[in-house]
Amino acid sequence: MRVVAWNCCRGPMATKVSALETLQPDIAVISEALEPEQESNHLLWFPSNASRLGIQVRSFGAYKLKRLKAAVLPNCVVPVRVSGPVGFNLLAVWTWPAPSYTKAFLNGLSAYDALLRRGPTVVAGDFNGNPGFDKPKQRVKWWTDGFSRLQDAGLVSGYHEFNRVAFGAEPHATHHFLRKPERPFHIDFCFVPRDWVAKSLEVQIAAGPEWRVRSDHFPLVVDTRV
Repeated sequence: MRVVAWNCCRGPMATKVSALETLQPDIAVISEALEPEQESNHLLWFPSNASRLGIQVRSFGAYKLKRLKAAVLPNCVVPVRVSGPVGFNLLAVWTWPAPSYTKAFLNGLSAYDALLRRGPTVVAGDFNGNPGFDKPKQRVKWWTDGFSRLQDAGLVSGYHEFNRVAFGAEPHATHHFLRKPERPFHIDFCFVPRDWVAKSLEVQIAAGPEWRVRSDHFPLVVDTRV
């Protein structure tokens, strides 16, 4: 099964989706996306409450999507049920200041804590943060705390598990601020159940020039064998 997390940086969705389909995802979490003409069991839309952009969750082939009951929060972390060859819960992520990136993320994790722990769950998208953002002398390390919650729920970051690197020490960027190569950040993630990783894991960041012109983020592609 292939999961792709990509902040598409707005723009015409037909062009973005056409590019996405070249990666052949089964499930895609597309952040900073425009509203689709209509939803279906292969396409769900979660508006940002702050702009005309939001999260599109798309499925392909035999995979289908269903909304789960959402908490009364901004749509920074949203719950979806995925059915098909593999069934699992999905928390799709795109944080913005609601009221801050860290609080948006942590509030979402708190709201869906039971969902995280009651079955296979994937958490994927543009987090807009990384434990490496926490300062050494910071009293409360917000990002570290949030990522620890995911790990305590039995999830691992596909990229970090595959590359054997620590959070904050990533050699590959998923985002370049203002599209400047000298301002790289790793802020897009896909967390999957630990037992999925034990069977098989392949991870890549689609970082070619064809992706650089489409967005300030590169797609994160995670393959597992469940």
